[in-house]
Formats: sequence, structure tokens, C-alpha cells
Amino acid sequence: MGKIENLALPEIGSHALGTGKLPVEQYVSQEFFELEKEHIFRKSWLLVGRESDVKVPGDYQNFMVDTLGVSVVIARGKDQKLRAFYNACTHRGARLVNASTGNVRALVCNFHGWSFNLEGDLINVPDAALFADLDQKQEHLKPIHLDVWGGFIFINLAEKPEWTLREYLKPLDDKFDRYLGNKDWSWSFGWRAKFKANWKLIVDAQIEGYHVDMTHRKTIAGAIPGSNTAAYYFPESIGVPCGVAAYRPEDVSRGMQTPMNLLSAKYGATSIYTKPERQFAAEGGEGVLKEDHPLWIFDNYLVFPNIVLFVQKGQILIQRTLPISADECIWEVDFYHTERPTSFGHVFNMEQGVIQIRDVLSEDLYTAEGIHANFKCGAISHVSLNKQEVPLRAYYNRLLSAIEQDQAKEKP
Repeated sequence: MGKIENLALPEIGSHALGTGKLPVEQYVSQEFFELEKEHIFRKSWLLVGRESDVKVPGDYQNFMVDTLGVSVVIARGKDQKLRAFYNACTHRGARLVNASTGNVRALVCNFHGWSFNLEGDLINVPDAALFADLDQKQEHLKPIHLDVWGGFIFINLAEKPEWTLREYLKPLDDKFDRYLGNKDWSWSFGWRAKFKANWKLIVDAQIEGYHVDMTHRKTIAGAIPGSNTAAYYFPESIGVPCGVAAYRPEDVSRGMQTPMNLLSAKYGATSIYTKPERQFAAEGGEGVLKEDHPLWIFDNYLVFPNIVLFVQKGQILIQRTLPISADECIWEVDFYHTERPTSFGHVFNMEQGVIQIRDVLSEDLYTAEGIHANFKCGAISHVSLNKQEVPLRAYYNRLLSAIEQDQAKEKP
């Protein structure tokens, strides 16, 4: 591959999805938020966590779908199979587990002691003779659809999901499944915080590069020029409507590469923004990583409705936004690496990366809260989007079509 061809960047978006302004009502309306709860979060595949966190029989994870107030237990049975259940005893509805993780031989309700095996069957009722017509075979835990892709656990709260998880995640195909499912990935660090902003605003900032030159002018502007962020959209996809690819500038002198950044880059590749001298190893990236392009940094993909997945060589970044109300959300970020620090240099590199990305993300989150306040007070009613912001338009087209299609199916 020649140098010119190797350095060529993808084109920045198009206006194929239209050029009209988007109403801000979708960010502040409680009525619209209720539609999102019912038609989006009850019907979409939702990422829960990493399969490796529930390794052996008896391991469980307690996941809260804050949007709907639904508590879910994911447990690995004696048969090694993963299952998901509503965290609700079938006697009086008390929660079976309260800890976020653990290992148990059975799921035992602390209210009256009803016990369920890890397959969800009711196996013990204290003083069962007190019940007049109790059929224990009918009192099993209510199951929730579960599947695993790329080493990540997904659930779907619909009675019958319309799509399998693999259908939902196209164009992320088996190559992504293998790469992300590599057993060497392990959690390194992350954050969880609550913000006074509509949940979609937190997502929006991660799926367009137009803001980089201004919002991040004090941190990474130049290291990832806005002009080097290509907008993707996938019109045929159900669950992956859009994404962004990021490339370094050809002129490596650009950007705010401080002596500390450059020193850190000698020992690892934790920082997204500084070209490392040492790459972490990650097997199975063929067809996923753009390793033949010397300027490529990462691709990110919106996994509808609330996940932004960043894919690099040797590093995965997952951002998840959990709505609480139209005006408030929980934001989480988790980093996974294929290597653990084995020397002071590795630890130094990771700590520098943590601080750098913390500062960059803080700029996005602070901005989102200000935007929401302006939307809420009625300062503006519509927003304009350019070609580089095509992912936002693809996102909202998907959001609206999902609601409209689901409403149409419910009509008699």
C-alpha cells in the first residue's frame, strides 16, 4: 500500500439523512421520556457487564435498569449456563439479592426465606403447609432474555425480542465478537457519576468530532483535529446506527504533546491521545483494527440506545448512560486492557492516561449540563447539524423510528 493511499482518511459524513433542524423538545419533554422508557429501554438489547465477572457456578451480578426501576439478577448455574431473572421473589416481591456481586448456592429471599436454585426454580418454602393451594412448580423466577457477544452480557426486557442480539448488532460482525471476546481483556479502571442533563446529551458528545477543536482546546485539540474525525452511519443497522473514526494529524508536531505525555508514551499505550512507542498486544484484531493506517487511533460505535464503544489495539473503552428522568442521568465509563501493569513504567503510563482522559471527558460532561439547562429554559427550540454531526441525526432517526414502529405494532 502506497503512502498517499495509506494516509487517506474517510470522507466526513454526508447530508443523506437530511439537513433540517432537530427539535430540542426530545431532550426536555417528560412525555417523550415516557415514550423512551416504554418503547426503547423495554425493547432494546441492553449491555449489562462482562461475562468474565460471572465466572463460576454461583457467581451473580445484580444490575439495575435505573430508567425502569428494574433490578436484574444474572447468575451462572451449575450447568455453567448464564441466566437472567427479575430480582423479585415470587411470594411477595421482595428482592433476592442486594449486593452488586457475589457467589451463592441458592437465591434466598431475606423476607420469608423462599429459596430458588440458580436455574430459577423454587426449591424451598418454609412452613409450606400454611399455604392452601401453593404449586411450587409454578412459582419459578421470572426470566429475562440474555445473550453474550464480544464477551459482554446483554439483556432484553421484552417478552419476545424482535431481533436476536447478533441481528441487532450488525454491522459489528463475528470479527468484533472474537476480538472483544478475547479472554485476555480485563477491567482496569472506570468512573460512575450522576449528571443534571438528559441522557442523550451525554451520548451526543461522544459521537461527533466537530466539537474537539473548541471544547478540548486546552487538552487534546490538535492531537485529534476535528477534521480528522470521520462520521459513519449505518442506515441498515438496527442497533448500531452510527459511529466515529479518529486519526492523528500527519504532522506529529501538532497537538499539546507535553514532556509528561511523551515520557508516558514510552512505557505503554493507555492514553488515547498520545502516539505510543510501545503497543499493547491484542490478538484477533483482523478486520476490526485499522492497523495498516499509521494515523488511526480508534473507532467508536453507538450501540443503541445508550452505549458508546471505543475500540483500539489493546484497549476497549465503554461508556454507558442510564436515564433517571428527562433531566438527570447516570454516566459510567469502563476501561479494559489486555495487559496488566508489570513495572513502574507501565503504572506511570496508566496513571497518566487516567488523568488525561478524565480531564477530556470532564469537558464534555460539563458542557452537556449547560446545554440541558439552556434547552430546559427555552433559550433555543431547535439545533442545526452539519455533515460532521451526521451520527447525531442517524441516532435520532433511529430513536424516533423505534418509537413509531413500536407504537404502530401496539395499535389494534
